[in-house]
Amino acid sequence: MGHGDIDAVLWLFDAVAAERLWIGTEPGYDRQKYRDMLGFSLSNGNGMFVADQAGAIVGVVTEYRHDPYGHTIGMLVEADHRGKGVGAALLEQLIGWARERGIPHLSLLVFPHNERALALYRKFDFVEIDAQAAQIARRSGEAWDAILMRKTLA
Repeated sequence: MGHGDIDAVLWLFDAVAAERLWIGTEPGYDRQKYRDMLGFSLSNGNGMFVADQAGAIVGVVTEYRHDPYGHTIGMLVEADHRGKGVGAALLEQLIGWARERGIPHLSLLVFPHNERALALYRKFDFVEIDAQAAQIARRSGEAWDAILMRKTLA
């Protein structure tokens, strides 16, 4: 992935955020902040992989440092490409990348209602570390629960 792909990744963020179901990001997010974070990640060698089909980015997984959780991942896949192995392929790439760098573990947050993602993460040996009540604030005023999962690599 290169800096020129950032706009395509932001389009994917827009599409998945508009669903208001699977990721913490919702419409109206600060696009420039996300653009800067993606550019920073690329420039600093963080793990970032995309899946493309016919030249369109249909999935992305990123690794970033999160103070409480350590090496943390975020992943999203375009709606029409879910359940077709895109997420699994992205996880395989990122896990291999992390192992090559001696990263001891990867963490992630997932919503309890995201059963497809939970099944995928469990398939890749992520285990539930903590159930966090009312963790993610929503624009509706709700606060959704989240599950912290971790995969040990070392």
